[in-house]
Amino acid sequence: MAPAQWRTKGDVSFQHDQAKQDVLVVNKGYAELKNTNFSNGTIEFDTKFVGGRITGITFRQHDDEADALYFRPSADCAVSDECIQYMPTAHHLFEWDLYGQYQTHAPIDPDGWNHVKLVLSGARMSVFINGARSPTLAVGTLVGGFPDGSIRLHGPASYAHLSIAPNVVDGLPAAASSDPAKSDLRYVRHWLASKPFVMPSRMDATFQENTGIDPVYSSVPKEAASWKPIALDPGGLVNLTRWYGDAQTGHAIIGIWLKTTINADHAQIKHVDIGWTREVWVFVNGKLVFANKNLYGIEGASKEPDGRLSLTNGSFDLPLRKGANHIVVALDDNFGGGAQHFGWGLKMRLANVDGIDQIDGRDARAHVTGCSDAQAMHGRDGPVSARSRTRQCRAAGKRANVVAPCC
Repeated sequence: MAPAQWRTKGDVSFQHDQAKQDVLVVNKGYAELKNTNFSNGTIEFDTKFVGGRITGITFRQHDDEADALYFRPSADCAVSDECIQYMPTAHHLFEWDLYGQYQTHAPIDPDGWNHVKLVLSGARMSVFINGARSPTLAVGTLVGGFPDGSIRLHGPASYAHLSIAPNVVDGLPAAASSDPAKSDLRYVRHWLASKPFVMPSRMDATFQENTGIDPVYSSVPKEAASWKPIALDPGGLVNLTRWYGDAQTGHAIIGIWLKTTINADHAQIKHVDIGWTREVWVFVNGKLVFANKNLYGIEGASKEPDGRLSLTNGSFDLPLRKGANHIVVALDDNFGGGAQHFGWGLKMRLANVDGIDQIDGRDARAHVTGCSDAQAMHGRDGPVSARSRTRQCRAAGKRANVVAPCC
């Protein structure tokens, strides 16, 4: 914990405690361990939290992307499923609201020192809190984007006794857990995305919050060049923050259009489960069929589970005519009226696929020989900056263990 070993940003100091010896105190910002490229192994440290405030560790960090373990210390941590959580970060945004399945209670003392042990092996992580024999949190699929990178300790918190044991994984398998959604044909998976835009908003008298003004179908972009294919994350998730998070900046609500096509062999109605953050409008063949809000912390507008994305957020009936049906979705990232930006995404799952066929919306530019879906969307005409495109494309190649010529 010597100062020379760390690169710091914000209010960071190094102190000496008689009980803990050298202590790293991060009041605001973070401390990044220098000359470290951690991939697999065990990370252990002691930490003391500050007044129940949220903090954590990021690892396999590359610039603005990483995997993260977050702590929400409170007196009810032993029973609160929000006490600790795994999440990825992209474009400096913590995607806690997209990965609610990876949070749980933990035996944390919010006022004293706690021992944290992370075991990382390939796509998996096990977290042990205060000497627990079985994992307090087990993560089957890490989705941060990189197989290695630096380590950062975030504030507000104090840290001591950091140790790193490369390649010590205690038998934890490296392969990701199976993804049932990958082979589940009910998920709507072939999406094209427009360029992000500033969503017009107004003060909602009911919720006392800025909310998006209902978009009209005629404002859907007409030009083919405005649309790019977007690959799914595990679980059938359209993670817009991963691909478009560089647009989630400033004090404005950011919106985007998504579209896909479903062919039906006869006119029918399909029930649909939908998960989203934060406001959504669904059009079928030009007609609005569903609109709703999932605004975190806003009574009457926060969907279970607690404003996080889940297929339990809502459902609706999708009227399909015989032949091609054009599904268009408007989605915004409204958090605190645009004051903050976090995870932004969508899931849609049909009740069944009887009598229908999803049309693969990728255009010819996505079909680059040797590229996976996630890589192909970052070809020459990809939706993100050249630096991010190359970085994410190479990461996708590493995850899929394939060559990435489209990078």
